[in-house]
Order: sequence, then C-alpha cells, then structure tokens
Amino acid sequence: MKQLILPLWNDPGISSSLTVCPFSEKEETKPALLVVPGGGYRNVCRSTEGDPVAARFAELGFRTFILDYRVFPHFFPQPQEDIFRAIRLIRYHAEKFKVYPDQVAVCGFSAGGHLCAYSGTFGSKFPVEIKDEADHCSSQPDAMLLCYPVITSGVHAHHGSFHNLLGESYAERKKEVSLERFVTAKTAPAFIWHTMEDGAVPVENSLLLSEAMRKKKVKHELHLFPSGPHGMQLGYGRADISQWQEQAAAFLYGTCGFTKCDKLKQPKTVVLAFEGSCKSHLKTVAPVLKQYGFHATFYTDSVAGGNRSQRLSVKELKKLSDMGFEIGASISSEEITVSPKRAAQELAALQTVFSGEGIPLPVSFSYPGGTYCKPLVSVLKKHGFSNALTREPGESADPFRISGALMQGDSELLFYFGVESASKGGVPVLVFHGIPDPENPALSCSGNFFRKLMNYLSSNDF
Repeated sequence: MKQLILPLWNDPGISSSLTVCPFSEKEETKPALLVVPGGGYRNVCRSTEGDPVAARFAELGFRTFILDYRVFPHFFPQPQEDIFRAIRLIRYHAEKFKVYPDQVAVCGFSAGGHLCAYSGTFGSKFPVEIKDEADHCSSQPDAMLLCYPVITSGVHAHHGSFHNLLGESYAERKKEVSLERFVTAKTAPAFIWHTMEDGAVPVENSLLLSEAMRKKKVKHELHLFPSGPHGMQLGYGRADISQWQEQAAAFLYGTCGFTKCDKLKQPKTVVLAFEGSCKSHLKTVAPVLKQYGFHATFYTDSVAGGNRSQRLSVKELKKLSDMGFEIGASISSEEITVSPKRAAQELAALQTVFSGEGIPLPVSFSYPGGTYCKPLVSVLKKHGFSNALTREPGESADPFRISGALMQGDSELLFYFGVESASKGGVPVLVFHGIPDPENPALSCSGNFFRKLMNYLSSNDF
C-alpha cells in the first residue's frame, strides 16, 4: 500500500488527517504505532518528530501512522477529538491496514506527548458523538510512548502549550488538562523519557506523571538522560539517547505483550529440566508448558526410592511421556560418590519399569545431588545414555557434564541470570524442582511465579 492520507472527519472545513505509512500487502499483521509530533499546540513538527520517527519504528516491526491534528487557533478539546478519532479509525480499518486492533500504541513528543498522555488517561471515558461505524471502536490506546512530554499545568508547566491549547479559557480550565491529577488504574501503560537539562519542558513533567502512575500501579518505564536540550527527537549523535527507540520497542513487546513480527524474532534456546519427580510436575507444570508449546525433560528416581506419596507414580510418568515430554533418569543416592555397581543396578531396574509401562528408555541422566561423578560415565554409556546433567557451574563440551542453573524459590534474579547466555547464543539449562515441592521447600516455586517465567520466555522469543 502506498502512503495514504485519510481525512479524520467528513467535514472539508477540518484539515486534520491520518497518514498511513507505506507497506507491502504481503507483510504480516503488526502492532500499530500512531506518531504524534510536537509543536506546542501551535504547530505540528512533522518533518522532525513525525516522518523520521514513523520510519524508524517501521524498522522495529510496527505498522506506523502519523497524526496531523488541529492546533491554535483551534482549542481544547479539538486536538483531543482528533487523536481519539485517529485511534478509532486505525482499529476500524485493522484488517485493511493489517494491524492488531488490540495493539495500538501512541508515540508523542512534547505537546504531542501531552496529547498522547491525554488519550491514554481519558480515552475510555471521553464522550464520542457517533457519526459512523468507526466511532463504535475504542478511543483508548493500549500503550503510550511519551518523549519529553508536556504533562502538568502547575508550577513546572510549559505555559505556551497550555495557552495555545486553552486560549482565553486558560486560567479557568488549566487544571482540567494537568494530567498527573487524573491518572487511574485504567491509564494506559507508558514508556517515558526526558533529559534532565530540558530547558523548555522541565523534567518534572515526566517525574510527576511517573509518580502518579506508580501510586496507581500502572505499568510504566521512565528513562532520564543526564544531558541534552529539549527536542532530542531520535537522539541523533547521542549514543545514550539514540537507544530509546529499541528500549521503547522492548517495552511494547515485553511489558505490554505486543506481537513481534517474524522477521524480527531471533529465537533463543533454553533447556527446561525438572528434578524431584514431584506430583506437581504433572498437575501444574505440564499444562503450562503445553500452553506455551514448550518441551522439557523430567528426571525421575521415584521408582527406586523416595516418598511415594509426594512423587510421581510410574503411570503418572507415562502420562507425561504421552504428552510428549522426555522422561530422564536419576538414582536415589544423595552421596557425592556413587558406586558404579549400585548405579548400574538402579538404572537397570528403572529401564525394566520403563519398558513394562511403555515409556521410552531414558537417554538423559541427572547426577544425584547435582555433583558430577566421573566413574558413572562408563555405566551411563553402557546403559544407552547420551547426556548427563550436573548443577556444577561452568561450561563444558562434554555431553556427560552439562551444567544446569538451579532455580531456588521465587527468585527472579536467578532466573534472569540463568537465561542471560541465551541472548548471546548459548543454551542455558534451567533446573526446577517442584511447583511446588513439599519435600524441598527451599527449592520450591509457586505456580503463579512459574507461569510468569514461562510467559516471559514465550513473550521474548525463547
């Protein structure tokens, strides 16, 4: 589709419009990003804060649009009516524009940031006069990117913007558009950035909005750069500020759950391993893994020992196997050094049970206690194993000395540390116990925490 300019209103006297940036009909459906340039509600700085921004976010996987809205001598609420109408039109034409109607973000600069923040704060309750089918769509954006935004009409106001917006009603109506006063739990999530040295729109504008959002527990991300004047746009020439576009895209894709287009996805691999043979593996873990399409290996020694009331039975292991998960093996001893003869006896017994139940013979092994035991390697190879897991740190090319990162309790730091190497091309192994694990409380994870971790992996292309 070539560039398309749609008038917002069926009124030749109103010049405000929505530009649909060019895209190929062969492209996949994408999230929508409506770019709203600044200009102090007196101009629309499209050449600097419109077209270049739209082009950059198109590179980052978004279907982009640009809003030309009414400014002085048009007053409040006409600019607000324009952005609400633009959001509704994007949603109404979602199929034609190949966008997700529930993934519409707005990106505003300076006074354009005020307009975007107004839409995210009042979009669900702004009165709409129904004139056509598009007006039945929601006016509330799903997320906001606010770049050195005008927010407050109080002590730290950019007075010029509010005078241009309100005209003669400035004194009596300025509190109506001081947005930090109206944040609620329903305000759209926001990515906000500002420079500390901004001499036109004081940084307090972003700080006041962030504090209001924090109090109402609205998801948001605030970036404050130590230097730089007002109007840094894409951060040209600044290694620090120029990163804000990637950071904002990560916020939309990660925090807000927007869908990343396939060409941008860089799949990263992690291995999920579960020890302890807990009943929660079948009851809680397996359904979550199936929901996200993840595979995993479940290690068991339960047929050789352990508290059977807390452990998976052989038939329950068979259910896991039938669901497509790998069943690996361990042995019951927690001793650092295990007798190869004893290990051979337990593995042989385990294989017999597996064969009798129709479970594929195990090829993955987990060292008891997580400690590598070299004398066991020859036994493992003799019994057909191809790899073995230890919880000792370090990297090794030896498939019988694979290092796993043990997850302990609801620790996000351990999890993020564990997956870090995947972003650098590595393949980390995350080792969980029960979800929960009554026998090992220190290693137990809660169900909600585990679901949060799996959602993170899914949302971030693992």
